[in-house]
Amino acid sequence: MGRSRSRSRSRSRGAALAGAVLLALCAGCDGGDRAAPDPKPSPGEERVLRVATASDVSQGPVRQRLIEAWDRSQPDVRVEIVRLPAAADDARSQLVAALQSGGADYDVVNLDVPWTAEFAAGDLIRPLDGDPLHGMWGQVADTARFRDRVWAVPFNTDAALLYYRKDIWKDPTWRPPATWGELDTAAGNAKDPRQVKQTFPYGYATQLDSYEGLTVNAQEAVWATDGELVDTTGKVVAASLDTQAGLTDLFQRFHGLMPPETSTADERDSLEMFRDEKVPFMRNWPYVYNVLAAKGSKVAGKFGVVPLPGRGANGASVLGGQNLAVTRDSAHPEDARRLLDFLVRPAQQRCLLEAGFAPVLKATYEAAGPRCSLSGGGGASGGEATSGEEATSGEEARSGEEGSASGADGGAGSSGDRTGGADGEASAGPEAGGEEAGSRKLPPWTEALRKALGRARPRPVTPYYAAFTELVQTLVHGRLENGGDEKDLAKELDKDLRTVMEGG
Repeated sequence: MGRSRSRSRSRSRGAALAGAVLLALCAGCDGGDRAAPDPKPSPGEERVLRVATASDVSQGPVRQRLIEAWDRSQPDVRVEIVRLPAAADDARSQLVAALQSGGADYDVVNLDVPWTAEFAAGDLIRPLDGDPLHGMWGQVADTARFRDRVWAVPFNTDAALLYYRKDIWKDPTWRPPATWGELDTAAGNAKDPRQVKQTFPYGYATQLDSYEGLTVNAQEAVWATDGELVDTTGKVVAASLDTQAGLTDLFQRFHGLMPPETSTADERDSLEMFRDEKVPFMRNWPYVYNVLAAKGSKVAGKFGVVPLPGRGANGASVLGGQNLAVTRDSAHPEDARRLLDFLVRPAQQRCLLEAGFAPVLKATYEAAGPRCSLSGGGGASGGEATSGEEATSGEEARSGEEGSASGADGGAGSSGDRTGGADGEASAGPEAGGEEAGSRKLPPWTEALRKALGRARPRPVTPYYAAFTELVQTLVHGRLENGGDEKDLAKELDKDLRTVMEGG
């Protein structure tokens, strides 16, 4: 399964790089002038707002339901959701091609956070007035900015978590690892019947197929040793000893702790490795929690989550998530902006948390924060959380088929019971039921996610991100499969990234 995806992703790379080159030709555009929208329709005439987004992988699915709730509240607007490919690289290529050609009349596009600068520099989206970023995590708000302007509204953010089996340890004082050294030791001990009640053939699973997930894992491994590929000023520093150490750690864990098929694994594959009890530890996104805690799962009630480990402590996840932007040629930019403002109201953001997404508003993570509401309201900017009477019941909000676990950043289903723990630890309770909308009980992963977001770091902010990630995927995956010296890899990354980051 993983290898077929790798071939598909390889076929899409030419289109991705071609799009990056075309956008580079417009990297000097300031986005100040915009084509005038079509004349406003007569009163009562229906306006169609087209929203282009990848499939919503949550149970429900919650993001789609929020958009539909706003749609129902607008008598003169009908929202049409246009599905993009599930794979992030393919979705980006399709969006670039459609918006550059003018062949698609999209009004709103849902962008992975590292694409925002590219689409802004390419004059494919329009800047936004006002302060749509108020109350958001600082690093989340920064993903929507480029050249001192705001180009998007973050819809949901994301930070990876470490999933672990809490039920297998013979030592009653065992605690989940906070450092990579502790994780390496614990993963090795999981093979020893003297240490565990159940042994595992391998220790750890993550996402190392040749797609965006590999870039994310490489970045996190390098950060864990205080290295960098590109620093915060955009300077390439990949040849450093710290960067070499991070790449060495990644490769050693692959060869020593992970199932061989991890080299072709994405989020779904690593989830299955953990759920099928092939590994006791896994790196994955918060949406996976609800899938694992669902009724019938082999590991329901047997696992917990903490933030990713680091060198000493406080490991850093890559900041994930999606940003909503209004296209340059939208015929209905005012309607599009009202939809964006509605989706970041506190009550709507709380619904995301309950479904396994990471909301962008800090207040959403507080027990005394807003209640979830799937009511369309009026689409006004900001606004108070709606009352419990207006809120959709929790059971209805969680209805639908079990979510697919695919994509680089996703969403999930019903929440489990919360138990406290050190450093944001959360465990899946025996009854993975969750709360009704309108209550203020927090999902069990909330504290771990809040801490992970506080440490999360963005990918390079550059119009050339597509070429950046393509290069990292190609070079790192080649070494994973064919072997080679990590020192040479770091030097090769340094040399080639210098060309990429200059638009070459």
